[in-house]
Amino acid sequence: MALLALYWTIMIGGYLLGCRLRHKRERFLFVEELTNIVIYILVLIMGLRMGSNEEVTSSLGTIGLQSLMITVMTVGGSMVFVFFARRILKLDKEGMPIREEEQAEKADADGSSGGGLKFTMLIMAFVAAGMIAGYFALPQIYSQVLHRNVEDFQNVSGDWLVIGICVLLALAGFNLGISGNIFERFKGTGFRILLVPVAAVAGSLIMGAAYSLIMSLFTDDGLSVKEAVAVSAGFGWYTFVPGILTEAGFAVAGAVSFMHNVIRETLGLVAIPVIAKKIGYLEATSVPGVSAMDVCLPLIERSCRPETVVYSFCTGALMCVTAPVTVTLCVG
Repeated sequence: MALLALYWTIMIGGYLLGCRLRHKRERFLFVEELTNIVIYILVLIMGLRMGSNEEVTSSLGTIGLQSLMITVMTVGGSMVFVFFARRILKLDKEGMPIREEEQAEKADADGSSGGGLKFTMLIMAFVAAGMIAGYFALPQIYSQVLHRNVEDFQNVSGDWLVIGICVLLALAGFNLGISGNIFERFKGTGFRILLVPVAAVAGSLIMGAAYSLIMSLFTDDGLSVKEAVAVSAGFGWYTFVPGILTEAGFAVAGAVSFMHNVIRETLGLVAIPVIAKKIGYLEATSVPGVSAMDVCLPLIERSCRPETVVYSFCTGALMCVTAPVTVTLCVG
């Protein structure tokens, strides 16, 4: 919760600074490119952490397959539920009330130049390069050159990630402030802004249960319904939920949860630009899970439009609150 408060403070500070400098907007066109550079550095560090983490690399067999399958189903469930939620609520792809067809078409045209295949490919390349270097080179460098344990990298790189996230959120807040009319755009939306995160959470949990029921038709060694729901309730929070499951005696579920959450966050980093462009901005906010409110927030702002980050933050925050409650109920 302390980190969440820090992230909020930094983003609001960036927003207020952007508001004050709005009249000098043309001088800060470089901020978007600076945001991209920070994103590339962060995903490279994340790749290094995953590649050098023995718990990740040793779980790429059967557990990895289960994790991949449950990730596909839960992420797909969140996207489908959000899609139908915004259709029922008559929201456009930004989450704005549909007023005129011309306005919606303009929004699509403005947003279509945001994220794209090139951006996605660059993110994938940095993640892959980090994982390869983390697996093959980093352990040798730490043991033979630095004479230290590679676990030291996990500790120090965790601090780097926090610093990087703070920089990203400051830039995202600055972009929101300098763009101007974010709050005016949400007039009339009201309670509907909360229903989209609720739909994202419900989609993940329901499809997690569905995964268990489907797998029970083919094997007796799969996850039970409560285990699968607990795993899906991780929402990409790999530093928290797997530990709860493992301590409660659900060793396999804990391992699956760890891999699932790593895959979900990585999938968010890689797929958000394409999903935002091809499917919808709100659907993109449901993909990464809890990281929708921190690591992936600037990516949402970059790939969609500034207004979309409000939905993204609300989705990540609701998942952050829901995860410990749901997991505790399942294992209790």
